[in-house]
Amino acid sequence: MSFLDTSGSQGDRPGLWPLGLVILIAGLVTFPGIAIVRETLWNWPLGLGNNPYFLPAHALQLYLLTPLATLAACVFLLGPGLIVAAVWGRDKTLATWLLSALGWAIVLNVTGISLFQLATGHVVRGQDFALLMAFLNVSCLVAGALWLGAGAEFKLRFDETDRGDLIGALVLFWLCICLFAPKFYWENFTGDGSGSLQFARLHIARLWPFWPPEAGPIRNAPGLTMVLFVFPESWFVRLWGEWEYSVRAPLLMYLALLYPVLCRLIRSGRETGLPAIDHVALVAALLIYTLSVVYSGGYHVYFGDSPMPAARETLAVVVFLGYVLAFVENRPGLMVATGIMTHLVIPTGGLWLVLWPVAAMLTWRPVPWQRLGTALGTLALAAAISVLAPRLIAALGLPFPGDEFGASNIIDRLRFFTAFDFWKIGFWIVPVGIVPALFLLLWPWQDRLARSLTLVSVAFFLFFYFQAWRVLLHHFIPAMIPPLIVMWRSDLFARKGWAAPLRVLVFAGLLLSLYLSWPKEMRLHGFERDIGQQIVTEGPIFETAQRADGERFRGFSIQAVDVAHVLLAELFPITYGEDDPAQRFYGAPLVWWFYSEFPKPEGQQINYVLKPLERATPADGEPIATHLGYGMFVLNPKAWRQTAANPPPVDTGAAIYETPRSIIYGHGRRLSGDRRVHDLIHLARRILGI
Repeated sequence: MSFLDTSGSQGDRPGLWPLGLVILIAGLVTFPGIAIVRETLWNWPLGLGNNPYFLPAHALQLYLLTPLATLAACVFLLGPGLIVAAVWGRDKTLATWLLSALGWAIVLNVTGISLFQLATGHVVRGQDFALLMAFLNVSCLVAGALWLGAGAEFKLRFDETDRGDLIGALVLFWLCICLFAPKFYWENFTGDGSGSLQFARLHIARLWPFWPPEAGPIRNAPGLTMVLFVFPESWFVRLWGEWEYSVRAPLLMYLALLYPVLCRLIRSGRETGLPAIDHVALVAALLIYTLSVVYSGGYHVYFGDSPMPAARETLAVVVFLGYVLAFVENRPGLMVATGIMTHLVIPTGGLWLVLWPVAAMLTWRPVPWQRLGTALGTLALAAAISVLAPRLIAALGLPFPGDEFGASNIIDRLRFFTAFDFWKIGFWIVPVGIVPALFLLLWPWQDRLARSLTLVSVAFFLFFYFQAWRVLLHHFIPAMIPPLIVMWRSDLFARKGWAAPLRVLVFAGLLLSLYLSWPKEMRLHGFERDIGQQIVTEGPIFETAQRADGERFRGFSIQAVDVAHVLLAELFPITYGEDDPAQRFYGAPLVWWFYSEFPKPEGQQINYVLKPLERATPADGEPIATHLGYGMFVLNPKAWRQTAANPPPVDTGAAIYETPRSIIYGHGRRLSGDRRVHDLIHLARRILGI
């Protein structure tokens, strides 16, 4: 039988050529889509209007062409992985195919891009990068055709439930863009968002995701156990350029990957798929989740952003639930792959790898010893990576992973605990509709998979609940999503007379969750851009090259990152008092640097100049700070003081997701006041009498 055959003898196996056709169409859309996306992003002034969420005059561009270009880019960038996963390994359903494809795409794309860049010395961007991806896709198609021609079988098979899951994923993808379009397209970066862009720039320029010591404050991240998300986001930055949307779009891709995985786990071991009404509810839950984690609960004091941590944590949920699915379906290869990805995407990924086998051993009968052996082997491999990879990196003389989440920092966070922060429960249960968390209490009506997920979700929640300091909404993201699976696996939905009332309860919970998650202010924030437009950077470190295709900055210089970070921070230094943000403005220096590189509006007044000290003139005055031969000059001190004294509205996200700044930045043991914080080390010393 030919590998192109799609006759009934192959059943639901679509064959390689339809997949190749889909990727071809995605590629044909991706090439002109570069210009479409950039045109949309250049229209950022549209986001400054009174109602940027509904712009009917631009509907075709904003709500159809740009979403299509984004979807096509996701398919095209994942293409090599989609092809290899479809012809290699075991038979796969939609969910396991997409999970396998994600892993393969990361390996193949990083390898292919690195080899090309090392061989040619050319940093590929824009159309050149799209051509390289076309080459990788064609190469994988040819290799796949030869493999199938040698007698292998096409591994992808769809059934009716998979088709429903795929439709749900596409609807979720499109609704996320359309409902939150200006938030994704145009809103200012936060500090974490701009940091995410700088991580991608580093990897693109150096083919290595870790900063050398001379990079300054940013060198603390990413660490080894939070590096995975840098690779996919760098693809979008290469393709479209240095834009906010380039590091926000991966969240859309991860949500589309998450949806089929959730659906597969919900119906695992069952003959039928989700009813249409449950697909509607699940899409609604993930939309409210997106609203919650994108608009609220971040470190930035004035508003929220999506590239980091929301996109990173959503990727973590995708790969961890993929690990669970591989365990359930006894796919050891996929278990190891998704388990290692879980370990490398967030610092608490290793915790998942500990919790899951413990939960499965407690709830599965008979005990699945072979699968538990694979789980323990995956955990051992993850531990070996954490121990051996730094030694190998040091031996090779490469820049070392950041230590923001090193062992000493983690221990310092875990040692202080408190027991009565009940408001943290809202962080866990509200973003996905409240009712799913209530189903965790219905232990007698849960099967073994639901019970395992209940134990893991509760344990992960408690891990952060008891931590006294620096606990925010995004820390609970990995515990938010599993209750959705637990709820829809409940047998109560199949009981006569129960289904309709339960679904009414689910939708009521979603409406309440939407109400509680609605931001205090929906308008877009542009004040960081205003600051950036008043800044000029001069000097050789800021002008290492002409702007390449899609670049915002004038070349890439690690020293420039350091100097901009240190000196621009002196304009509006951060302070940590609870009421400080309402009394004086401060923000993120790398954000201001990013917006300083945009074309200046006609007549724009320049007030802040970052330049070499040797170029300073008497008109510049005295620098307010210096670093590595550069100075930060303020040309109009009065305007500077006025800006500092007029902060924008504080924390415009939902009130239920606020974390007091005294908790975000607090430290130490506190035994007075309304909130008592204990120190495990102090307690241990008292118990031991030392």
